[in-house]
Amino acid sequence: MSQALVVDFGGPRRCLSSAVVGGGLRTARAWLNLQVGHGYARTDPDVHLCEEMLARGLDVATTLGAMTAAHVDRATEHAEGGTRAVATVGIGVPLAAAGRLVRALPKVNTINIVVLTDAPLTDSGLVYAVQTATEAKAQALADAGIGARNHAGPATGTATDSIAIAALPGECEPFAGPMAPAGAAIAHCVHAAVLAGALAFRQGQQDERQSAVVGEDAAGAGRP
Repeated sequence: MSQALVVDFGGPRRCLSSAVVGGGLRTARAWLNLQVGHGYARTDPDVHLCEEMLARGLDVATTLGAMTAAHVDRATEHAEGGTRAVATVGIGVPLAAAGRLVRALPKVNTINIVVLTDAPLTDSGLVYAVQTATEAKAQALADAGIGARNHAGPATGTATDSIAIAALPGECEPFAGPMAPAGAAIAHCVHAAVLAGALAFRQGQQDERQSAVVGEDAAGAGRP
C-alpha cells in the first residue's frame, strides 16, 4: 500500500467534493488522500484509488478519494465551532486562478482539503461552503506570502487542488457564507489549516535550498 491519509467521518455525511473517486454530491463515510510521487504517470487514478481503499478495508461506495504529491504525514488541521478542516499543502507550483495560462505543469501538486461540519447543510449550503473554503484558502496563501508563478500577486492555489465538504444529514441549513455561523467556522478552520501548511511548506523549501548551498560550498572547499 502507498502512504495515505484517511479521515473517518464517524458516520454518514452529505458531501460535495471534487474528489477523483466519489466526486460530486453524495453520501460518504470517509476521505482517503493518497500520496503519490511527483512523476506519477498512471492514467487510471480512479482505479488506483479504489485499489488503495480496498487494501485498507474501506468501502469504495462511501469513500471519497483524492491524491497528492504532498507529504500526507505533514497534514495540518484546525477545529472550532463544530467544524474541522484537514489539509495537505503542496505548493511547488503556486498559481493565480485568473493569471496567464501556464502549460507543462506537473499533474500532481496540490492543496487537498476536507471539511467536516456539524451544520446540516442543504445542497445550496454545500455550494456556499465550497465557496467559503476556497476563499479562505486563497486568503491563507496570501497571508503566508505565497506568490503566483503566473501573476504579479499572491497565489490562489495550484492547478489541481481538491476540496470536500462533509456535512451532517438533515438538509435544513442553507447558509454557509463567511457571515453565517457555519461558514465563519469553515473559513477560520480552512484558513488556519492551510496557513500552517503553507508556512511549513515554504520553510521546507528554504531549508532545502540552504542545504544545497551548504553542500555546494563543502564540495568546493574540498577541491584543490
